[in-house]
Amino acid sequence: MSLFTLTPQGQLVYQDSFADTLASGLQNVETISVAHVGDELQILVSSQQDAGVTVLSVPVDDLGTVATGFGTVTGTASDDMLSGSILDTTLLGGHGDDILIAGAGATTMTGGAGADTFVMQAGSGLTTITDFQAGVDRLDMFDYLLLRSPQQLTVTSTAQGARVEYRNEVVEVHSAAGGPLTSSDIFGAGFGGSDHIPVDFGDFGGLTPDSSDGVAGQIAVNSETSNPGLTDAEISFTPDGGGTVSVTADDQGNFDLDLPDGTYSGSLDIVKHYSTASNEIDALDALQVLRIAVGLDPTWCPATAEDLIAADVNQDGIVNALDALAILKVVVGQPSAPNLEWVFLDENADLSGITKDNVTYETGADVVAVDGVIDMDMTSILLGNLEAA
Repeated sequence: MSLFTLTPQGQLVYQDSFADTLASGLQNVETISVAHVGDELQILVSSQQDAGVTVLSVPVDDLGTVATGFGTVTGTASDDMLSGSILDTTLLGGHGDDILIAGAGATTMTGGAGADTFVMQAGSGLTTITDFQAGVDRLDMFDYLLLRSPQQLTVTSTAQGARVEYRNEVVEVHSAAGGPLTSSDIFGAGFGGSDHIPVDFGDFGGLTPDSSDGVAGQIAVNSETSNPGLTDAEISFTPDGGGTVSVTADDQGNFDLDLPDGTYSGSLDIVKHYSTASNEIDALDALQVLRIAVGLDPTWCPATAEDLIAADVNQDGIVNALDALAILKVVVGQPSAPNLEWVFLDENADLSGITKDNVTYETGADVVAVDGVIDMDMTSILLGNLEAA
């Protein structure tokens, strides 16, 4: 039996486990019931094999505050759950057995006294733990993609603790006792808690996951309404001086970045994959790219800057025959075909300097979020689809 707690963000955090013994009855568990009785959470378990009922209890008499914020978030003397946010945050746990959760921005965590759990988040800014107690506190890194063992981590001992790295994630761990820390000091014999479910990157049937049709040309981007051009797109906002928060829009293009109240300037980026099932890109698009590559106009008119952006399929800054070849690979469904995507530009971006030999542009846009609301216009271009550009 394993006990987890649920964070405000919907993440499960492992707390403890109880393994079957000769005195308990957990072989082939059949039913589980949970009841809040007084100051305890009581778990009653019956088995298909063993007679009787196993009763487990968890004290809940010292639960503290649950808080999310930025700046400084301070806990109580009880068992608190404190979370960082998109902006830089300092979490101060206090004296209980606290759970401190990294935010998207840089997060500094101080657990204080007690057995604390420091929960990392994938894609966070630099996370610093100021008072890790070896053998008492726990570092939870289960949110990191494909991480299964401490052996996958790069742990470098420092004068004040250790630097833990995994892919692009970095955690600075400072020892409460002072001096360097090793991997075994931090993780013991391995990660505590339940095993991860294996990840299956199987055949997606030739389609890019979360791919969908789109809307070419000018589109509205509003976090309070549906946005037809953003169906299944990944929306990312990075406030100036903060971390990045990302969400996936639904099939109507609705999205909620769950930003804090206030006014924050930053950058908005959108990633959206092309659906091969839509058949918006065909061999005629490859022909148009070839015409541009040899100095001719497309069949309908001189190429616009948007046409040239769409024609530079491999985004190397030059329109040439390689771009046409890439389109043909997509059309015939070759396994080596690139995964084409939509690009989103600021509607007011200066594209006057773009030529077939100089396709340079910045995706995304500078925006201002006001009380969590983002509202602006952008230009949507499907790479490889010249008729729609």
